[in-house]
Amino acid sequence: MAMRAKNMVLAAIAVAAPAFAGDFMPPAQQTALVQKYCAVCHTDAARNGGLTLEHYNAARPDPALAAMLLSKLQNGAMGAAGLGVPDNPTQQAWVAATTAQAEGAKNWTVIRDQDAVSASIVRYVAPRKKGDAAPIYRLTLSCDAGLQLTWSPAPQTDRAFTVSEDGGPGRSYRLEGKEQMGNGAAGVSGRASAKLNALLDGRTLAVSDIFPGEQVSFPIGDLDPAVRRQLSSCLPGASN
Repeated sequence: MAMRAKNMVLAAIAVAAPAFAGDFMPPAQQTALVQKYCAVCHTDAARNGGLTLEHYNAARPDPALAAMLLSKLQNGAMGAAGLGVPDNPTQQAWVAATTAQAEGAKNWTVIRDQDAVSASIVRYVAPRKKGDAAPIYRLTLSCDAGLQLTWSPAPQTDRAFTVSEDGGPGRSYRLEGKEQMGNGAAGVSGRASAKLNALLDGRTLAVSDIFPGEQVSFPIGDLDPAVRRQLSSCLPGASN
């Protein structure tokens, strides 16, 4: 019985360990890894995948951004810049730390930087294939980037998709073109982001068919009204 109890305790520790592993990688080391392996492609200028990581700072948590980064790390993007990958213990600690950073990403994250403000949130959808990780979508509102949708893990191109508010008639969009690695590498892929022009007057914003039959809905009505008013000065059609 004592041995069984000991094994149960060890099993519980094993399950809980990933949630706390991030405590063993300080923010400065997380930031350095992102700068070395990710920011060389996800620059301010290129914004590959709709992400800029050039100024990423793990000491200033941004759960929605961390959730997108986590999906990239878990789906083969760690070595995409051609710079190799960290050793396995560092990879595991980095993923664990980013998992901790992503806590709360399903709620709106509001970032204020001097007079600028941005808001972002993520939603997950059902895996596209059995055994795959759940795809993630991130909606970001900012005066700098406008209204932007990003997704992971797979890029997409040459597709029509729709955006609707509160179940109303959808507005059609066309996703076209490809992206080239921000560090000048020869590799190209489809797109993993799109600019939207929704009015943001409703409670929900639904995006359909970025991938066939897939829909994701964002709770616009849950965003702080004060933030919506502030963004209305720079986002076309935002609520006052």
